[in-house]
Formats: sequence, structure tokens, C-alpha cells
Amino acid sequence: MLNRIQAPQIKTIKHLHTGFPVSDSNVYRINSEEGVFKLEIVFPNGGYSGLDNKFAGIYAMDLLFCGTKTRTSKEIADSIDVLGAFIFKSCDYYTSSITVYGLMENTIEILNIVKENIENCVYPLDEVNIFKNKKNSELKININKTNYLANRQINHIIFGKEHPYSKHLTEDIINALENQNFIEFKNNHLKDPYFIFTGSQAYPIETRLKDMGYCIEPMKDIDALDVPPTSLKLETLITKLGSTQNALRMGKLLPSRKDPEFFKISLLNLILGGYFGSRLMKNIREEKGLTYGIHSSITPFKSYSVLKISSECNNKLTDQVKDEIFNEIKKLQSELIEDEELTTAKNYLLGAVSRNFDGAFNISERFKSFLEIDRDYDYYNKFFNAISNISKEELKECANNYLDINTLYYCVAGEM
Repeated sequence: MLNRIQAPQIKTIKHLHTGFPVSDSNVYRINSEEGVFKLEIVFPNGGYSGLDNKFAGIYAMDLLFCGTKTRTSKEIADSIDVLGAFIFKSCDYYTSSITVYGLMENTIEILNIVKENIENCVYPLDEVNIFKNKKNSELKININKTNYLANRQINHIIFGKEHPYSKHLTEDIINALENQNFIEFKNNHLKDPYFIFTGSQAYPIETRLKDMGYCIEPMKDIDALDVPPTSLKLETLITKLGSTQNALRMGKLLPSRKDPEFFKISLLNLILGGYFGSRLMKNIREEKGLTYGIHSSITPFKSYSVLKISSECNNKLTDQVKDEIFNEIKKLQSELIEDEELTTAKNYLLGAVSRNFDGAFNISERFKSFLEIDRDYDYYNKFFNAISNISKEELKECANNYLDINTLYYCVAGEM
């Protein structure tokens, strides 16, 4: 009989089995016997980091199922719906991909639809014009949002305005795009894919893909372009007259996941603002009531990572929120973290990472990023070992090395 009065024993997670597959070919298999499948078709040369106009790639993927010479977008959508499938397309920084979900018994029919559109999408003019009108409308709404303006500006400051990650959308860019731009992207960049199949171990996915004309061969090295940032000192206030709520952003470049210090930086970020029990949340939200939410996050790239601190607050409280963020950083630099806080943060971080591997579909999500960024099969064992053994003295040293407030870029969108 379960004793609901006594709390369960807390056990420290010491290691993690990721379930990441190994393959001699460009097809990776993750076993799942749930009657449904997930297939990620990843194009390693399809990332927007190497494009002159990243929106040509992003929108080409968005519109990939908008019509062929023989089928309209509605006919294509209906054929997907009747099979109970869902298809997600994306053009990301390093790769483009098509993620297909469906029932195992409909695998061939669904994949034939995907293949047909990859090869034969003609980007009909009426579909392109409707899409461009929609994007123009979305842009007009977004440029009136302070959080959109602040995100755009902090990216400009950290990466530089011409960096592909920070290059922002304008009406001129939208209006200049034509269906020929999308066709050129499709023909030039949607080539030589690799595959991540999550489904029944008995299903012969390699044979099916080969029958469809895909080349099943040894996996090639993924050499996606990583454009170096060129940080700039730009204006810190983006004025939005009449705004009663300001959006505040801070950020800076940090070492990549391959750097041994990254494990300490990850734990330090969590303690500062990476979860609901973080110092920024306790101080600025719970104790002082200056904002509904504040958080810090780290975005990893191949050769660097980026720290961002984000919050929205009443425009009269902006300077106070900024000062409190700096105060919390200075405390981490000058005072040792209490044992209880450190233990809680470690357990939370290890538990959160473990939840990312709960189920075959989650494993496939992590595996795609793993292939793009580091391909170190021992990474998570190193991560768990490092996090478990980090001392409070090391975190204090890390805060002084990487969270110098004089190196934090800062901007506000709204009205001061």
C-alpha cells in the first residue's frame, strides 16, 4: 500500500542511456512499436546559414506542398488528411527537413506524396501571392510588438545585422521573392538527404526508400556552414511610442557545447534564470512583482553559444528590472551558492534533460540536433558526470569568467 504521507525517496540520476542509433548508412532507426511512424528527411545542404536570402529557403519549405502541375494545394492536403498523416517542413540554420508522422500501414502512400512534392512542386503564382500577403500582414502586426522589436535588436547586437541568424524580415524582402527563387532553392539544396526513422523494427524502411529512388549509402560528413558573429554596439532603446510595457533583452556570446566549461555555464544559467525556481524569478517576479516572467536561456551553435535574458515589464520599472538582474549576477560572482539551492538545481537540470529522452519520438528530436552540432555519442555521459560533480566554488568562478555585466549587451523596446 502506497504511503501518501511519506514523501518518496529522491534518487540522483547518475547516467543516461540516450537510445541514439548507430548506422552504417544514411538511414538511422529508432525502434517504436506503437503503430505509428515518424520519418525525418534531413537535407544537410539546406540550411539558411549559407544562403544569400534566408527567407527564400524558409518560405520554399513552408510552401513545399502548395501545388504541382497536376495537383492543387487542397488536393494534396486532402490526400494527406485521408491517410491520417501530419507533415512538418522547416528550413533551419544548419539544415532543412521534412518530418512525416503517420500510421505504419500507410507508410508507402504517405512517402510517395512527400516524394512527389519534393520533385514536382511548382510553387503556383496564386499560392505564392496569398502566402506573401499573409506574411506582410503578420509583419505589420509584429513590428508593433515590443518583444518582437527587442528580440530583433539583441540579435543584431550579438551577431551583426548581416549575419544570417539575425537578418530580419522587411516588406521589400517579402515582395521581391518570386516562385522562381523557391524552385531554385528546392532544386539546388534539397539533395542527398539522410533519414531518421522512428517506427517498427520489422519495417523495411531502407528497402522502401531505395525503391522510391533515394540513395542509401554511407553517411557523409555534415559540414554545415557556421558564420562567425560580428558583435556591434548599436542603440539600446528601440522606441515604440504609446507602449506601457517594455521588452528588455540582454545577451552575449559564450563557448560552444564542445568546451569543457559549457557544463558549468549550463548549470549557472539554470540557477540564474533557467527555470521557475531561479534567482531572477524569485527576486524580480515573486518578491518584487516587477514582471510576470523573466528567464535566461542558452542557444547552442557548432562553434559558439548565445546567452539571452528576456523579460517584459511596465515601462516605469525598466531600470529597476535591469538593476535587479545585475544584482543577482553580482551575487553569483561574490557569494557561494547554498548547498540546498545547488542540489535542487542539479536535480532539476538532470531531470529535465532525462525527460527529453522520454519516448522514441523525443529521442529522435534530440538525435537530429546531435547529428547537426557535435556527434559525440558520449556527450550526455560527460554531461551527467560533470553536472553531478560541479562545486559551488567552480560556479562562482564561472560567474566571474562569463557573466561580467560589462560584457552583456543590452537593449529595450518600448518607451522610457
